[in-house]
Amino acid sequence: MVGAGLLVYVLSQTDLELLWLKLIESGWGIFFVLIIYCASFSIDTVAWQLTLPSTTFNFHWLYHLWKVRAVGAAFGKMLPFSAFGGAPIKSFILKRHYKIGYREGVASIILVESTHLISMIFFMASGVLLILLDSNLPQSYSTFSALSLGALAVGIFGFYMVQRLKITSIAGGWISQRSLGRRLEKFLTHIHEFDERLVQFYTTKRSDFYGALVLNLLNWYMGAFEVYVILYFLGHPVSYMEAIMLETLVELVRAGTFFIPATLGTQEAAFLLATGAITGQPGLGVATALMRRVREIVWLVLGFAIGWQYSAKPSELVQEAQKEMDNDSI
Repeated sequence: MVGAGLLVYVLSQTDLELLWLKLIESGWGIFFVLIIYCASFSIDTVAWQLTLPSTTFNFHWLYHLWKVRAVGAAFGKMLPFSAFGGAPIKSFILKRHYKIGYREGVASIILVESTHLISMIFFMASGVLLILLDSNLPQSYSTFSALSLGALAVGIFGFYMVQRLKITSIAGGWISQRSLGRRLEKFLTHIHEFDERLVQFYTTKRSDFYGALVLNLLNWYMGAFEVYVILYFLGHPVSYMEAIMLETLVELVRAGTFFIPATLGTQEAAFLLATGAITGQPGLGVATALMRRVREIVWLVLGFAIGWQYSAKPSELVQEAQKEMDNDSI
């Protein structure tokens, strides 16, 4: 509701007639945006497969994982907490249709999100550096970007260290010594095995870890390229450096409002302010945000359409869950 209200406010502060003309002028630009995002999405899929040791690196698996990611991304956009909102969906599909166990599936999702977040810090660091060096931007933008990057870096580093140092297992070991812990012995064993998978990826599969990092970093820069292409077709080209600054500012806002489904309203507001500061035309930012929304809507429709083939009746899901619990395989 807050996001929807913010979106209405942003549109009320925009010349809608001029906005419509800008979108019409973009012509076939949206198709180039879709091509760029499709390439970016495919790179993300390759990064994800690096975290799934039971799969074989070939077109067959990439195609299936691409479909699973599309379904998960569609649900993730519609649910709170961004990418993690679609994580249970992806884990379920991997288990039910591709025989990849929940431990491996969930571990891979956490690992790829970790590399995604770590690479985001590197990307944002380059963007914040450009913002700090740009004398045309207000000082408030430099302060906001530097403080936000610092807070994100601390949080993401903490998230990584919890996995790397097996903090969950350590806490589980402490709990297991209590009376309650003995009742949860089986659950704590699963937690320990899960942590081992994470640490193994970071320590013994470093080539996959670094490969996923590089691919995710490339993806962030492709996001900036998407902004560059959108503004080109809107008739106001910017330099690629300016596109990086724009994408950094928008992503800093998106990261802080991840709990709003599809970051509704906040993305438009971020584009309005950031594009206005860099180009002097705030309305251009709303047009950019709306073109990105069109791309997101196309991907939502595609994701839910693909998800239809994976759908199951609620009774079937309950029966499968009970079977998994009986077999002690979750």
